[in-house]
Amino acid sequence: MGVGTAQTVVADKPGSSRLTDDPACCDDVFDRDLLLHLVQHAAREAKSSESSIESVLGVTPEQLEIIASFAGMTIADLAARRGAPTPDDEQLMLRELLMRHRSQPGEIGEWLACIIARRSMEPNHLWEDLGLPERPDLKRLLMRHFRSLAANNTRNMRWKRFLYRAICESEGFTMCPSPTCDSCSEFHICYSDESGPSALARNGHEGKPSVVE
Repeated sequence: MGVGTAQTVVADKPGSSRLTDDPACCDDVFDRDLLLHLVQHAAREAKSSESSIESVLGVTPEQLEIIASFAGMTIADLAARRGAPTPDDEQLMLRELLMRHRSQPGEIGEWLACIIARRSMEPNHLWEDLGLPERPDLKRLLMRHFRSLAANNTRNMRWKRFLYRAICESEGFTMCPSPTCDSCSEFHICYSDESGPSALARNGHEGKPSVVE
């Protein structure tokens, strides 16, 4: 199946418009719910842009097949796809940063490092471009899977800005016009409000069946 041919995503159960926030909920349930949201959002974007889900997510077809199975989804025609998206240098740097800070070994952290790096290339708030219902969902994701990195965001900086700043610091240079945040002319860019309706809500998808064709 070539790029431009729509893939069909069918979830075993309808996706909620919110991620589970039950503190008693086990982490595996949160991860499955999270990945369900990420793939369904990517499927909608892939359909509108006539691209593939894996290119929107930044994962290989083989990874996407495993992710879909883990999250209880079926992606039609996936087995016919070949090849993998080629990340640019920026994506690779961000992916490597996240991989260095994984909270535990395993595939889920690797999948999320690839997905976050790819979705950071998009123009909106990172939580929106990931397809998450709310900004706090992104904090929970990062604190669960990349805690040693996320814990450094002590002043609630915008996450995309924070990640790029972390790359700069790891490479020994800075993107900031001022040595301190409080005196910086771009303070409002890094720290202004990221809340608001999710892309899911704005596009009128809340409450719809979790089938994307």
